[in-house]
Amino acid sequence: YANETSQDLYVNISETSKPNKTTIKMNKVNGVYEIPAEINGIPMNFIFDTGASVISISATEATFLYKQGKLSNFDILENSHMIDATGTLSSGTIINLKSVKLGNRILTNVEASVVHNLEAPLLMGQSALEQFGKILIDYQKGEIILE
Repeated sequence: YANETSQDLYVNISETSKPNKTTIKMNKVNGVYEIPAEINGIPMNFIFDTGASVISISATEATFLYKQGKLSNFDILENSHMIDATGTLSSGTIINLKSVKLGNRILTNVEASVVHNLEAPLLMGQSALEQFGKILIDYQKGEIILE
Protein backbone atom coordinates (compact mmCIF):
# COMPACT_ATOMS: atom_id res chain seq x y z
CA TYR A 1 0.00 0.00 0.00
CA ALA A 2 2.88 2.37 0.60
CA ASN A 3 3.27 3.09 -3.12
CA GLU A 4 -0.34 4.10 -3.65
CA THR A 5 -1.20 7.78 -3.87
CA SER A 6 -3.68 9.38 -1.51
CA GLN A 7 -6.24 9.39 -4.29
CA ASP A 8 -5.77 5.62 -4.76
CA LEU A 9 -6.28 5.13 -1.03
CA TYR A 10 -9.39 7.30 -1.07
CA VAL A 11 -11.08 4.95 -3.53
CA ASN A 12 -10.95 2.14 -0.94
CA ILE A 13 -13.90 3.56 0.99
CA SER A 14 -17.17 1.66 0.63
CA GLU A 15 -20.60 2.18 2.09
CA THR A 16 -22.35 -0.64 3.90
CA SER A 17 -26.02 -1.47 3.50
CA LYS A 18 -27.09 0.65 6.50
CA PRO A 19 -27.05 4.42 5.87
CA ASN A 20 -25.53 5.22 9.28
CA LYS A 21 -22.68 2.76 8.87
CA THR A 22 -19.44 3.49 7.10
CA THR A 23 -16.73 0.98 6.31
CA ILE A 24 -13.28 2.42 5.76
CA LYS A 25 -10.34 0.42 4.46
CA MET A 26 -7.29 0.71 6.71
CA ASN A 27 -3.82 0.56 5.22
CA LYS A 28 -0.89 -0.57 7.35
CA VAL A 29 2.06 1.73 6.70
CA ASN A 30 5.28 1.49 8.73
CA GLY A 31 3.52 -0.40 11.52
CA VAL A 32 0.54 1.97 11.93
CA TYR A 33 -2.91 1.99 10.37
CA GLU A 34 -3.85 4.86 8.10
CA ILE A 35 -7.33 5.81 6.99
CA PRO A 36 -8.40 8.22 4.26
CA ALA A 37 -10.36 11.34 5.18
CA GLU A 38 -11.26 14.70 3.69
CA ILE A 39 -10.51 17.81 5.68
CA ASN A 40 -12.42 20.85 4.45
CA GLY A 41 -12.73 19.05 1.09
CA ILE A 42 -9.04 18.09 0.76
CA PRO A 43 -8.16 14.34 0.81
CA MET A 44 -5.55 13.31 3.36
CA ASN A 45 -4.42 10.07 5.00
CA PHE A 46 -4.47 9.96 8.81
CA ILE A 47 -3.08 7.57 11.36
CA PHE A 48 -6.07 6.04 13.16
CA ASP A 49 -5.20 6.99 16.75
CA THR A 50 -7.74 6.33 19.49
CA GLY A 51 -5.17 7.63 21.99
CA ALA A 52 -5.05 11.13 20.50
CA SER A 53 -7.51 13.56 22.09
CA VAL A 54 -8.03 15.63 18.94
CA ILE A 55 -7.34 15.50 15.24
CA SER A 56 -3.77 16.62 14.82
CA ILE A 57 -2.10 18.00 11.71
CA SER A 58 1.31 19.49 11.09
CA ALA A 59 2.06 23.08 10.18
CA THR A 60 2.64 21.84 6.61
CA GLU A 61 -0.97 20.67 6.17
CA ALA A 62 -2.35 23.76 7.93
CA THR A 63 -0.38 26.02 5.59
CA PHE A 64 -1.60 24.04 2.58
CA LEU A 65 -5.24 24.32 3.73
CA TYR A 66 -4.76 28.05 4.31
CA LYS A 67 -3.22 28.63 0.87
CA GLN A 68 -6.07 26.70 -0.76
CA GLY A 69 -8.63 28.91 0.99
CA LYS A 70 -9.84 25.92 3.05
CA LEU A 71 -8.74 27.42 6.37
CA SER A 72 -9.11 31.08 7.36
CA ASN A 73 -8.11 33.35 10.21
CA PHE A 74 -11.63 32.84 11.65
CA ASP A 75 -10.85 29.11 12.07
CA ILE A 76 -7.90 29.79 14.38
CA LEU A 77 -9.21 29.49 17.93
CA GLU A 78 -6.28 29.67 20.37
CA ASN A 79 -2.69 28.75 21.11
CA SER A 80 -2.09 25.65 23.21
CA HIS A 81 0.50 23.28 24.62
CA MET A 82 0.27 19.56 23.95
CA ILE A 83 1.97 16.50 25.37
CA ASP A 84 2.63 13.64 22.94
CA ALA A 85 2.84 9.92 23.68
CA THR A 86 6.53 10.24 24.58
CA GLY A 87 5.79 12.96 27.16
CA THR A 88 7.27 15.74 25.03
CA LEU A 89 5.62 19.14 25.47
CA SER A 90 5.15 21.15 22.28
CA SER A 91 3.32 24.31 21.33
CA GLY A 92 0.48 24.32 18.87
CA THR A 93 -2.65 26.06 17.72
CA ILE A 94 -6.25 24.91 18.14
CA ILE A 95 -8.30 25.33 14.97
CA ASN A 96 -11.83 24.59 13.81
CA LEU A 97 -12.22 22.27 10.83
CA LYS A 98 -15.40 23.10 8.95
CA SER A 99 -15.77 19.52 7.72
CA VAL A 100 -14.20 16.14 8.34
CA LYS A 101 -15.41 13.44 5.96
CA LEU A 102 -14.87 9.80 6.91
CA GLY A 103 -16.41 7.49 4.32
CA ASN A 104 -19.96 8.65 3.71
CA ARG A 105 -20.17 10.60 6.98
CA ILE A 106 -19.42 14.30 7.30
CA LEU A 107 -18.70 15.86 10.66
CA THR A 108 -18.86 19.65 10.95
CA ASN A 109 -17.00 22.08 13.18
CA VAL A 110 -14.48 19.65 14.59
CA GLU A 111 -11.68 20.85 16.87
CA ALA A 112 -8.14 20.01 15.76
CA SER A 113 -4.62 20.93 16.75
CA VAL A 114 -1.87 22.18 14.52
CA VAL A 115 1.50 21.01 15.79
CA HIS A 116 4.21 23.58 15.12
CA ASN A 117 6.35 20.94 13.47
CA LEU A 118 6.54 20.56 9.71
CA GLU A 119 6.82 16.76 9.84
CA ALA A 120 4.33 15.84 12.57
CA PRO A 121 2.06 12.95 11.57
CA LEU A 122 -1.60 13.43 10.82
CA LEU A 123 -3.61 11.81 13.63
CA MET A 124 -7.33 11.04 13.54
CA GLY A 125 -8.18 11.52 17.21
CA GLN A 126 -11.12 11.58 19.58
CA SER A 127 -12.49 15.00 18.56
CA ALA A 128 -13.81 13.22 15.45
CA LEU A 129 -14.02 9.57 16.53
CA GLU A 130 -16.12 10.22 19.65
CA GLN A 131 -18.92 11.53 17.44
CA PHE A 132 -19.65 7.97 16.28
CA GLY A 133 -21.70 5.70 18.52
CA LYS A 134 -19.55 2.67 17.88
CA ILE A 135 -16.22 1.94 16.19
CA LEU A 136 -15.45 -1.63 15.18
CA ILE A 137 -11.99 -2.63 14.00
CA ASP A 138 -11.56 -5.76 11.87
CA TYR A 139 -7.82 -6.34 11.62
CA GLN A 140 -8.25 -9.45 9.45
CA LYS A 141 -10.19 -7.54 6.79
CA GLY A 142 -8.26 -4.33 7.40
CA GLU A 143 -11.42 -2.31 7.97
CA ILE A 144 -12.89 0.15 10.42
CA ILE A 145 -16.67 0.29 10.70
CA LEU A 146 -18.10 3.52 12.06
CA GLU A 147 -21.68 3.55 13.35
